[in-house]
Amino acid sequence: MSGSKYWRAASLLAVGSLVLAACGQAATPQVVKETVVVNQTSVVKATVEVAKEVVVTATPAPTEAPTAVPAAQAVDTVVIGQQQEPSTLHPLLANESSAVYVLSPVIVGCMGQNEKHPPEWIALGCETVPTIDNGGAKLVGDGADQHLEITYKIKQGWRWTDGAPVKASDAVYAWKLAMNPDMAVANRTFVEMIYSVTAVDDSTYLVKVMSENQAKQAAAGTLKGDVDFAANKADYGPDGLNFGAQSGPVVDPVYWADFNPGWMPEHVLGSIAPKDQAASDYAKKPLGDGPFVITDWKAGQEVDMDASDKPFPLGNPKLKHIIFRFISGGAGPLIAALQKGEIDVVPGNVGGLSTSNAPDIDKLTADGKYKVIWNTGYAWEHIDLNTSKAPLNDPAVRNALFYAIDKKSYIDSLYFGKNEAVDLPGPTTASNSWAYTDNYTKHPFDLDKAKATLKDAGWDCSAFPCVKKDASGKEIKLSFTLMTTTRSDRIQLAQVIQQQWKKIGADANLQFLEARNFFAIGGNGPLSAGTFDAGIYTWSGGDDPNFYALYGCANIPTKANNYAGQNDPRWCNKDADTAMKESEQSLNTLSRDKRKPFIEKFFQDFSADVPVIPLHAATEPYVYAAGLTNFKPGLTSASVMSWNSWEWELSK
Repeated sequence: MSGSKYWRAASLLAVGSLVLAACGQAATPQVVKETVVVNQTSVVKATVEVAKEVVVTATPAPTEAPTAVPAAQAVDTVVIGQQQEPSTLHPLLANESSAVYVLSPVIVGCMGQNEKHPPEWIALGCETVPTIDNGGAKLVGDGADQHLEITYKIKQGWRWTDGAPVKASDAVYAWKLAMNPDMAVANRTFVEMIYSVTAVDDSTYLVKVMSENQAKQAAAGTLKGDVDFAANKADYGPDGLNFGAQSGPVVDPVYWADFNPGWMPEHVLGSIAPKDQAASDYAKKPLGDGPFVITDWKAGQEVDMDASDKPFPLGNPKLKHIIFRFISGGAGPLIAALQKGEIDVVPGNVGGLSTSNAPDIDKLTADGKYKVIWNTGYAWEHIDLNTSKAPLNDPAVRNALFYAIDKKSYIDSLYFGKNEAVDLPGPTTASNSWAYTDNYTKHPFDLDKAKATLKDAGWDCSAFPCVKKDASGKEIKLSFTLMTTTRSDRIQLAQVIQQQWKKIGADANLQFLEARNFFAIGGNGPLSAGTFDAGIYTWSGGDDPNFYALYGCANIPTKANNYAGQNDPRWCNKDADTAMKESEQSLNTLSRDKRKPFIEKFFQDFSADVPVIPLHAATEPYVYAAGLTNFKPGLTSASVMSWNSWEWELSK
């Protein structure tokens, strides 16, 4: 999440990851309408001779009534076409948007976000979204022992789809499981900040976030509690959360979501060792708490799910079946399947359609069989640059590559002008975020500036590719591999950027991988293992600007931490790291005015170092059958397309 990744989700799909999501609102993109040439009909004036007497013969009445158009009939199955297939469906291990989409009808969790602009946090499996304002959260204690406590109340009747009630002990289990070093959790940053999760009663659990004293003990490896904090000591150290220097209680801007560990079915998973869960049957057919149950995963084909036979507290689903069908080969086969009526829905990005398919989408919707929602949310296309490998470990190279990209040209040619060019991660723009600042290093398209940047850094570009000698006298070529997924528009984008970079003497060799291989976690994919040079993909975020899980030094995946973390560029800037922590992990987080200077500092360091080249905020098309009602795709990873699947109805 083609491919896309997400970084903050409200449920345990991301277990306190960054949200995501996957997102203030991105600016409304310029919409370029398709030009249509209409055949003109000429009207010729004629002289008409009117007779004095006209005999009119009545037209005989038809002997048979015209055939009536049959009324649309309700159907019980929705088929969703999706190019990406997940590598796992274990909610703690899934690191792809494709998995979040598939799991959304199956796992609902405590809370999420709705489809509104801007999105609102709403209670789902919990009675309320607990905040300081409504009394669900509070600061407790004094001085270095002060800490944040959040109370979550599970909604009455909330159940697992095997009939067992969801209990507070399931939330306790989820936290302990996520903290287990044998679990290759994509991002455990937020669960590591929790000191304890306890069951107050069967339907109430209390989360205590670390105090300053507890944080310092965690950094020293001396913190005692319900989990083995010492096993993750490296994450608390100077190269991680730096809890040894913690000042004040550990907090977060979206504490109600990020410090919610979610819940996992202890009665099912408790007998499976954490190290064995990735290969277990549960990772293929996870038990959830939602309106639907996975019945089969036919690898390479589809995931089938049926409506649960256990009452769903938010309303029993109107549909009986949902099928996620995986259709590879780019946008062409997806569009063909829509034309044939073989599928009912194709979500944006993760589905395999984008603004580059606008003309085909216009044709599909012209006859009224399909509708389309164009959503510009918090998904942003970007290029990760591996700062740990030559030649991209040179900041001058990274800056030059940024200057050499003509965003307007490729947005107009590939995306029909519908996507919005962005310079800052998030995406953070003047129109979608209170955190935007104009005080950062800008990289307008400028080939002369790009060439001068390389020359000033000692690169000789008299021949192709540019060359430079390192400190040992060894010649380095400005040559590297640019990877991305097999989504058709990504392939085209990579080809365009390859040619743009060639103009400044940079040689980018292209490589295209299936999304499940590109995003494979645990050191099994190029991003996770750090074997890539540059990679194009999408981050799907949320409406609050948070970047530590993506770019904090502690979140660089390494063999030592079992490749946990999402800082794929391997970028560690100490000043930026401190700024992110002040914005996201100090009491400043409770005030936007206090946060903004630190966010600005992060943007300054980020834009000067260029570990990532932000490209554009993606406007995603959601094509769906005209007879599908209550289809409400949101803007964030906490409100993915199927977040309200129990409300869907379809008539054909």
